[in-house]
Amino acid sequence: MIDDFFEHGAHPSWVRFCIGHAQIENEPGLIRFVVDGAQAGQLSDAELDDHRTAPRHKLAWTPPLRLTVRARMSHPSTAQHPERSAAESKDAQDAGQMLGTAGFGFWNDPFDWVGNVDVPPNALWFFYASPQSDMAFARGVRGNGWKAATLNGGRADKVTMALGNLIFRLPGMSKLVFNLAQTRIHAYEKILDDVALTDWHTYRLDWLPREAIFFVDDVEVFRAPNPPTVPLGFVAWVDNNATTMGPGRDFDFQRIAVPQRQWMELTRVRIEPL
Repeated sequence: MIDDFFEHGAHPSWVRFCIGHAQIENEPGLIRFVVDGAQAGQLSDAELDDHRTAPRHKLAWTPPLRLTVRARMSHPSTAQHPERSAAESKDAQDAGQMLGTAGFGFWNDPFDWVGNVDVPPNALWFFYASPQSDMAFARGVRGNGWKAATLNGGRADKVTMALGNLIFRLPGMSKLVFNLAQTRIHAYEKILDDVALTDWHTYRLDWLPREAIFFVDDVEVFRAPNPPTVPLGFVAWVDNNATTMGPGRDFDFQRIAVPQRQWMELTRVRIEPL
């Protein structure tokens, strides 16, 4: 169990990771993940995690457990700016919205340092992506915004993953690989447009063997069946990534400019067994 109020920095279990135009700031009782002046094409990421401290099969967290996080962000999502046109919302220079991705929860960090997918992705988290992203994991759900989400990719052998990475890089094959992957990956998502990112909220995730239940301020907002059961690591982050992937789409991954100072603040992270 961990119950971190950040009174004297971060809990010793966490790894602080910053790269590019990103930093982690501490105040008594608060930790802040900041991206400020990120340049297009260069990763800027402020992150707190424990998935870097162990191999994937020995990551710290498995069900049943409960995650509770008290958090807010500096900027709203696009859905909370309804007066803006689509063109304005997609402008990477728009300082009125959160840019890149951000969030907190559990995942298995499936990528290597050159972008290959080492293992099938598995995640349960509260996840934000700005309009520069369009990640259509769950059918019929918008590919950006503030979400409660689960992604259960299960397990696969190294030969299968290596072959998939090879085919994925062939011209015109990314659509086929994604369509095949979607048949075996169980993805469930709920858009949380009614939750104002700039307000303080208490987010809770109950990770059970057969379902994951998401709460905001003690109100259930989403219930997802068939969550991951493999060991996962905790992560909380803000970065400048943007990704497009989904049925019928070519894969596109980029790092976008973030000229504004933007951040996510946490005042509590509690992980406890159920």
